Amino acid sequence: MANPTKEHYFFSDQKYICFLTSCQNAVRLTGVPEYSSRFSRRDFTQHQLLTLLLFKEYLGAHYRDFVQLVEIMGIIQKQLQLDEIPHYSTLCKFSKRVPATILNQLFRKACSFMTKWKNTTSIVAIDSSGFTPDSASTYYSVRTGKTRHDYLKTTISVDSDHISLLSFHVTNSRCHDSQIAPIILRASHRVKKSKFYVMDKGYDSERIHKLIHEDLESQSMIPVRDWHASYVSGKYRQIMASSFDGKTYGRRNMAETVFSILKRLFGETIYSRSYRQQVKEIKLKCIIFSIDRFLKNQRVFNVF
Repeated sequence: MANPTKEHYFFSDQKYICFLTSCQNAVRLTGVPEYSSRFSRRDFTQHQLLTLLLFKEYLGAHYRDFVQLVEIMGIIQKQLQLDEIPHYSTLCKFSKRVPATILNQLFRKACSFMTKWKNTTSIVAIDSSGFTPDSASTYYSVRTGKTRHDYLKTTISVDSDHISLLSFHVTNSRCHDSQIAPIILRASHRVKKSKFYVMDKGYDSERIHKLIHEDLESQSMIPVRDWHASYVSGKYRQIMASSFDGKTYGRRNMAETVFSILKRLFGETIYSRSYRQQVKEIKLKCIIFSIDRFLKNQRVFNVF
């Protein structure tokens, strides 16, 4: 006969515990101090709050709804060793004061879970897409004079072998892809070296080709834009025009695949109002995507 006092244990509980365990280990290995100040009230550690913040983004819940969920999930409270449930405003204020550098370090640590298997990859795909802010209607935005950008442009580099994120860059300006490419290329190269970098025509620039070939000591695969001219300028652009490989370039679709997974699983809408918080929200999405991909590649629950 089943014990009526025993708490039920479902598959989803195992899934959440596995995710929380990975988050806790990533936060611990990042070196985040337990408390932000020696004068802290010490109601909750930064490790607990940061893990809860990641879990909230993972569930796609708002602050109030998320706190209500945690209140009825005793197994999650036990996993995080919570003596009491934080108020939703505690999480909201923590997300505002947590430094962006900590989130960057946490993302790199989450990426390192995948790169432990192999420090090099055959092809890295780079592409950009937009995340839409959830703001008031255009009518009221114009009336109040608080117009917002239509989307936040996010550029990512993807390991096409494991479909994992290597680096990302967020901006609210409509700058050209070729201006962002050097930043994302160098950041990606620091995480994992690649034999090929594939990008679309928007990145067609002699400067980018030169960076990939000479500085990163790799190969580029970028289709040459047709300007209806009788010649192609630039040494590396001329080589690309004569030796373009469509099969290798086809791996660029992996970047679009990652954007599709990222938006379908964790949402394409950004709910924060300030640009600083919007960037943090996208960073959290990238972190939980990396952890989720690691767990799915491991195919086990107890990953540490």
